Amino acid sequence: MRDLFLGVLITLFAVTGCGGTNTPPTPAPPGSGGGESITGRERIGWDQQASDRAELATFRYAIYVDGVRSELAEVSCTETATSAGFACAGRLPVLSAGAHTLELAAYTVDDGGVAESAKSASLRVTVVASSAPATSVEWDSGHVETTADGIELRTEKLVGGLEEPIDAAFTPDGRLLIAERIGRVRVIDRDLDREQQPAYALTLKSDEEGGHDRVLSIAVDPDFARTHFVFLLQTGPSASGAAFRLARYREVRGTLGERAILLETVSTTDAQAAAVLRFGRDGKLFLALDDRAGRGRLLRLNADGTMPRDQAGTTPAIATGIRSPRGMGWDPRSGLLWIADDDGGDAGHLSAVATSSSPVRAVLRGREALGEAAGSLAFYSSDLLHELRNDVLIASAAGRHLLRLRFSDADPARISNRESLLQDQVGAIRVVTIGPDGAIYFCTDDSLGRLVPNR
Repeated sequence: MRDLFLGVLITLFAVTGCGGTNTPPTPAPPGSGGGESITGRERIGWDQQASDRAELATFRYAIYVDGVRSELAEVSCTETATSAGFACAGRLPVLSAGAHTLELAAYTVDDGGVAESAKSASLRVTVVASSAPATSVEWDSGHVETTADGIELRTEKLVGGLEEPIDAAFTPDGRLLIAERIGRVRVIDRDLDREQQPAYALTLKSDEEGGHDRVLSIAVDPDFARTHFVFLLQTGPSASGAAFRLARYREVRGTLGERAILLETVSTTDAQAAAVLRFGRDGKLFLALDDRAGRGRLLRLNADGTMPRDQAGTTPAIATGIRSPRGMGWDPRSGLLWIADDDGGDAGHLSAVATSSSPVRAVLRGREALGEAAGSLAFYSSDLLHELRNDVLIASAAGRHLLRLRFSDADPARISNRESLLQDQVGAIRVVTIGPDGAIYFCTDDSLGRLVPNR
């Protein structure tokens, strides 16, 4: 094996291509497919067949980690070829500790779209120590991301100075409210093209005993144009211990006031308590609340905090067993409610929930493993990037990317395609939402950015 950079080298050899004349050869690992123990800091190497350096320069490379596709970064190849081809290497994406299956593919992008080789035979590795880099990195506008289906997306950095962003929501007039876990809400003016320092719409204060409320999720009233109501899920101390609070505020000239507590319920004492708040397609409030023991609940409420009359029982809970919910949204096609959780650790999941007719209750329709901790999620429903329509985007701080998922036409509770976007380009991505302009907005640890068509 060639000695490349850090630690173990994973070597893949190219074979002859398949498919159309523009499709590169398919990489293929030697032997039994590996089984090496690695640290995750290695560069992955392979030999790439190409007629000459000019043809080689047109090739790009995708790596599939446990079936999730991302573009291989920092690829370099030798100037001359041997009988096996050009010796190439690229940087592995961030890998969590444990076993993983790796596959490579080479592809080209032109006016006709993307021509990608078949995936290589799988290579099995075990990461013995996670080596994720610092979550906060410096990045600038201008990176162009090409999706598996040939969409070119350009990154734009809008503002910096954020602290612990955890959720975001647009008002109908185009302003963006960013919830920061430390107990603040920032408001970004609708003129997002000019540099600005986000103003504070709300700052929660510590109580006399030193306790501190934190913000976990934010939602804007569907009837905001009339009410100017903004809803926050908070956690903090109470007379009977830690509690979740559903608070309603009225927005007036960029500030949130007139707080009304609509619901207070017991919370985990864990400092990393998680909860998600969203308005459903039926106009009701849905709250997914954490419980470290796996006894979390999905609540359904009227916008005034009362229990809807079409629900059975004496409590607003329509499902239990939820743990560390981070994202929630409705599939525009199937109407299924998808909840992303991270199990309080490194294992992320996505659960599909259907709601019955009166008396309303939740029915689990499916559960998919994500392979990494999950963050907020958003379904894409704009025409600006029509190729993404009905796909779901999930923020992943641990994976340092946006996960793009598409659901099966035959079974809407099953994921049919996965793809990683912005892999290692902007650092940890914690929040994702879709703007009124159709752009994809995301928050890293300290900045707000967006993805727009590269036109």
